[in-house]
Amino acid sequence: MSITMPDPSLFNTEEIVALLSLQTGGADRYSGQSHFMGAPHVFGGQVLGQALHAANMTVPQEDRRPHSLHALFILPGDLRLPIEYEVERVRDGGSFSTRRVVATQEGKRIFVMSTSFQSPEEGLSHQKSPPPMIDPETLPSSVEQWRQQATSGWPFRPVPMDYRATHDGDLLSGPRGSTSRNVWMRAPMRLPDDAYVHESLFAYVSDYGLLWTSLQPHGISVGDPRLQIASLDHTIWFHRPFRMDEWLLFSIDTPNASGGRGLCLAHVYNREGVLIATVAQEGLIRLRQPAPSPTSTTQ
Repeated sequence: MSITMPDPSLFNTEEIVALLSLQTGGADRYSGQSHFMGAPHVFGGQVLGQALHAANMTVPQEDRRPHSLHALFILPGDLRLPIEYEVERVRDGGSFSTRRVVATQEGKRIFVMSTSFQSPEEGLSHQKSPPPMIDPETLPSSVEQWRQQATSGWPFRPVPMDYRATHDGDLLSGPRGSTSRNVWMRAPMRLPDDAYVHESLFAYVSDYGLLWTSLQPHGISVGDPRLQIASLDHTIWFHRPFRMDEWLLFSIDTPNASGGRGLCLAHVYNREGVLIATVAQEGLIRLRQPAPSPTSTTQ
């Protein structure tokens, strides 16, 4: 049975697409603004998407698309300040182009990324088989659930994608005790036929909830007051063409947590079961101990 599309007011897709498009500030220099998502610092996916857009702008061959990016988050970004992106043209070869992007605020580096681009090429092809695929049109929208469950401590804010989890719960609350989850996502509107838009938006959403999977085996929720969580590094490999206004299944697994860090992997499939990308992220999942009571004594 098909479920109707959620209320359009739940989404800010056009706002995010515009946010990921940067202003030119000189030779291979760009600047971008930030938006508030409820956290005190800039959302990591925003910086990923803007940095990829900046790198895209410096690749002269229109048919040369990104096939991988490797990023490090160095410092939290300040929402009140613009972010400056400087692109280094490391190399343009016969088939590949390499770029390095540094993001700064007030002269301080907050993020660095290396990206490789490749011209289309035929070759050997195989892929990891997809998990059992539930029709996303038969699943309830997690975004609708978020609005219904919103509280003053965790208010609802619009998102650019419609998310539909295949497990009980939603993207915020994966199955407790499990090391995996599967989530469908799709932009709720038709997007331009511009690869820059789809690639940058993919980078943006690839940081949305991925790390939360590493909390599931421990029964810890995102809103736990003891939790300090932040992206540390992020990698994307683009395998095949895709569109963000068509359903994509993020099959997420967390193979390890140790040293205050959690590792998560996502294999991303389109609705036909074709593997279009792989994402890897390690992030801080530190549990801070509550402050001792003023009346407590040390034995």
